Amino acid sequence: MATKKTPTREQLVDKVKEGMCKITGTRTFKVANQFITQAGCALVWPKPTDAEDQMFRATAVMAEMSPRNATEAMLATQMIAVNDAALMFLSHATQKGQYAAAADASVLRATRLMRIFNEQLEAMQRLKGKACQQKVTVEHVHVHDGGQAIVGAVTTAGPEPGRGAGDGRENR
Repeated sequence: MATKKTPTREQLVDKVKEGMCKITGTRTFKVANQFITQAGCALVWPKPTDAEDQMFRATAVMAEMSPRNATEAMLATQMIAVNDAALMFLSHATQKGQYAAAADASVLRATRLMRIFNEQLEAMQRLKGKACQQKVTVEHVHVHDGGQAIVGAVTTAGPEPGRGAGDGRENR
């Protein structure tokens, strides 16, 4: 019975490098490596133990995000950075012996970063064609004498040039 050899760390690193283009959705190793390196440098909490740990963790996170092209890979890299920084600031906010003002500052930074992350997530979903569109189904409508009903998409626009609030010429 043949036993399976455990790959060496060097072999694992080589295998990761081979798959970087596929993982990042890019065509060249140089660009793929750039995104993985940037994502690795953005990992701040907890800080990677060494360069290989940084590369493995960054590659794993990028693979989970499944970018299909360089634009998505750039956004994924930014999302990794923002998420890690937000979690680091939340961690700082809960450290023992923390002054209330310092904790508040860390929570404020984390909150801002999480808001940015949500915007990035929406952008990624739009890029991947997974943007959520709300659908409203109206099942029953009553229109009484003298009333009006609109069926269909309705958008509101600002006043036309020269027609502002209070000039007596509102949109009719």
